[in-house]
Amino acid sequence: RRSLLASQTPPRKTLSRQRQESARSHPRFRSARNCCGMGGEAAPAAADALRALLEEEEEDLTGFAEDAAVQEALSCGRDLREHAEEVESSLRAVERESIADYIKESESLAGLHTQIRECDGVLDTMESMLRGFQSDLASISAQIKYLQDESLSMNVRLRNRKAAETQLSSFITQIVVPPELISQICEAEVDASYLGYVQQLDAKVSFAKLESTAMTSACADIAPELEKLRLKSVQRIRDFLLERVGRLKRRMTNTQILQNSVLLKYKGLYAFLQSHAPDVCAEVREAYTTTMSSVYLAKVRDYLTGLLALKVEPPSKSDLLAAEEWVGYTSSLFSSKPSHARGDGAFKLGERRAVLDAAGEPPLVLPAAQQEGKPLNYEAIFRSACTLLLDVASSEHSFLTSFFGDADSFDHVFGKSIFFAMENLEQHLVTSWDAVGCLLLVHVNTAQRDAMAARPVPLLANFFARVQVLVWSRFKAIMEAHVQSVSAFMPSGKAPETAPHYVARRYAELVASLRSLKVASVEPMLGSILRVLWTEVEKLLSERLARQHPTLKHQAALLINNYDLVVHTLAERGARGEESTHFEQLLDQVKTVFVEEQLLADNGKMISFVKQAEPLLVPGAPPEDAAKVDKGAMEHLTREFYDKWKAGIEAIHRDVVQSFSNFKLGMDILKQVLTQLLLYYTRFLDLVKQAFPHGPPFAQYILSIPTLMNEIKHFSRNF
Repeated sequence: RRSLLASQTPPRKTLSRQRQESARSHPRFRSARNCCGMGGEAAPAAADALRALLEEEEEDLTGFAEDAAVQEALSCGRDLREHAEEVESSLRAVERESIADYIKESESLAGLHTQIRECDGVLDTMESMLRGFQSDLASISAQIKYLQDESLSMNVRLRNRKAAETQLSSFITQIVVPPELISQICEAEVDASYLGYVQQLDAKVSFAKLESTAMTSACADIAPELEKLRLKSVQRIRDFLLERVGRLKRRMTNTQILQNSVLLKYKGLYAFLQSHAPDVCAEVREAYTTTMSSVYLAKVRDYLTGLLALKVEPPSKSDLLAAEEWVGYTSSLFSSKPSHARGDGAFKLGERRAVLDAAGEPPLVLPAAQQEGKPLNYEAIFRSACTLLLDVASSEHSFLTSFFGDADSFDHVFGKSIFFAMENLEQHLVTSWDAVGCLLLVHVNTAQRDAMAARPVPLLANFFARVQVLVWSRFKAIMEAHVQSVSAFMPSGKAPETAPHYVARRYAELVASLRSLKVASVEPMLGSILRVLWTEVEKLLSERLARQHPTLKHQAALLINNYDLVVHTLAERGARGEESTHFEQLLDQVKTVFVEEQLLADNGKMISFVKQAEPLLVPGAPPEDAAKVDKGAMEHLTREFYDKWKAGIEAIHRDVVQSFSNFKLGMDILKQVLTQLLLYYTRFLDLVKQAFPHGPPFAQYILSIPTLMNEIKHFSRNF
């Protein structure tokens, strides 16, 4: 294909030559040649024209070479000149056919031309008509615009006149004082209707004080009349409010009903005084706060005095832990026993816990409580008084905010009442030695503070904070006194009984009561105080009371009784804590000592023999050690135990019965003693078997283990 194309495509020189010939035949070339023939300055221009012409020819040739038809002709190997002649002859044939078609349709084209000219005439006529309509519409639009401008102008004038009329009417209405209002302000009774008259006067006086109003002559004319009416209304309102405040002083008056149904209904009158008579307003406010301060003080004093008449006598200094216990005495002229010593009752919580469940209940009704005559502990009185004080304070705070607009007078109103309540509490605490009551007060005070915090405004916060400090300080002082009394207690020279000591009993009741209360806010400090107290109680029991007994058995019995009392009391009251764990450990240790001492008293020889012979007869011991065992003593101990074992168990039973008054504790100790006896006897028999491998000669005197166990079970069941 390449060779064929090469043979059919003219050489580059031939194309170049053809281009040059074509260019020379171009008119622009001929004109350039003529210019060159002219010589001079025209020669360069002709050369430039020739170059431009050649460049155009080059571009045309390039475009033709890229033409699809030319490329197709070249690819088929055809001569371009022949192809060009064929195309030209085809174009001429098509041209002749087109001319023939035009000649054939000449009449139709002439008719069409005529119709087009007629349509142009019609369109010109319509254009003239539309231009006439447009000029008419422009004239009408101008007239409409004029009418709109006139309408807007008239509307603006109308609005201005109406606004002026409204302002003038409003001004006249607000500045003019009708005769009816004058007579109503001066003569009408002060009631709900009078409040409406005062509000009208307030609006007129306030309007007259405006700078824009004060500049008018009408205001200058009416101002004196308004001032007279203001003074008259202020005087009447003052007298009315002071008279209503004075009613609060009447005895047996329900202040809340009077406040809500009378004073609050007329708070608009006080608002009028605030705006137009600040001095009179301050006078009314001062009269109210002074009156209510004395009223609330009297009510709180009467309420506390009435409840304190029912108060249970609190524990005194004679009710400290280690204070002497008065038993079998009655108070008389010749008796040195304090008439108010309460013994264990000063340390028991008992029914006093009910005050915690009543924390959210309403205060006690004084007449009902007096009629019932039930004695009240101080914490119940304090709870009721605080609840009443908090309820009244909340109601008063609400009234002050609604009537006066603020509660700035609250401290003035309640200051004396709160001071009296605080003074009453201080007087009680100074003379009280009631640790349980103090912790109950802390609990009640915490509940009251929580109730206060749940209300919209934190009332009496300082009061409750001060109560917390006072009560806790007194509680610590009382507990320190308890610790000091135990530390300073010195028993008499006579050995005490092994029964529980009254100090241990009081201590157990006190700790059980304090632990049962579980006041979270003081729990860490309470734990520290109780640890100091149990240390002193332990020292008293183990170092000063127990050592008065000559034998370890009696010392252990005393400690067991006291420790068991403490543990049992705390468990029974549901007040287990550090104290329970500590005394349980001490109890287990002392029980072991008592068991050993009890067995040593009746079976000491056998126990000593077992402890001495066991190292000599252990498996693998040298024969010389086994020879050291006294077999005669072994036979003697066997015979002796065989003869006295029943009497020995009965003696153990009697000792345990006498040592422990608590049957359950005695049974536990008896089981431990008899079980340990069985263990020692079993170990003794093992030694006999090792010493006599073929059987001892005194075998008939050996008591069998089942027989001993049956007897032990018999005593354990019957105890």
